[in-house]
Amino acid sequence: MPLIVLYRQAAGLNREIDPRANALGIDTRWLVRSGAAFGFGRAPSEVDIAVPLMTPTGAPEPSMPRLAGRISQLRGRWAVENRSTTGTKLLLTAPGLYREITRHSPPELLPRPRQWLTLRSADADVEHRFHLIVQGPTAPGFPPAPHPIPPPDAVAPAPPDARAEATTTAAAPPPAWSPGDARTLAAFCYPELCGLPPRPRDRTRQTLSLLNRAHDQANEKWLERQLARLRRDAAERLGTDLRGEHRTPLFVDHVVQHHALLGPALRSLDEEFLATHRPVKRSR
Repeated sequence: MPLIVLYRQAAGLNREIDPRANALGIDTRWLVRSGAAFGFGRAPSEVDIAVPLMTPTGAPEPSMPRLAGRISQLRGRWAVENRSTTGTKLLLTAPGLYREITRHSPPELLPRPRQWLTLRSADADVEHRFHLIVQGPTAPGFPPAPHPIPPPDAVAPAPPDARAEATTTAAAPPPAWSPGDARTLAAFCYPELCGLPPRPRDRTRQTLSLLNRAHDQANEKWLERQLARLRRDAAERLGTDLRGEHRTPLFVDHVVQHHALLGPALRSLDEEFLATHRPVKRSR
């Protein structure tokens, strides 16, 4: 079974407000066939497909080892290995999934039909993101290659079910979110619903930006009221206090567990972005 790899050099993340460009954008893509090995790093070698990681200026990424990671098949399944000799970590993420792969980790079998594999630069301002899509009998519901591969340098949304896999199921009945609630929550939890690795975020500015609202005091108060009501509802269902920013991870986890209710809202946010942003070709 082949593996589709979509790559994005996500840059400027320390200043990023709207995460959609880097979540939807694709710089390069590959189809890795059974028996082949895919490798990435500053100057990878001894693999069938070698991907040199570059800085935004086009220079070799100095913070990366020569061969940071390798993807190949293990007992008929795709697996990721950290091949660095340093403390470089590979982050394997999807909605409800987070794993750190170090040089001491055994080969990590890909647990989902779709997941992200991410390496961060030393200053965390750049992430090298590989969207790994397993094709074949183990990926029911996904179209065969090459349908999911957009043209190079294109911006294209992943199908909603690519971002709709949580590892747990909420025991309580699903919340009765209105379309407006779903849209607010999709904007507030957008990175997690896409399965991106965690990082510090200004969620107020992010949410208002995705909702096309001005970042002013009136809209901040409006958002606070909406989130306070939604947190109260989540707290009642979970039986715990979710007030305040320090409880945000639990609230986000609650939302991700009910991702199926947010599919239309996520598609709407993506379609609005794609309608107003043209793909930007990057030189590699």
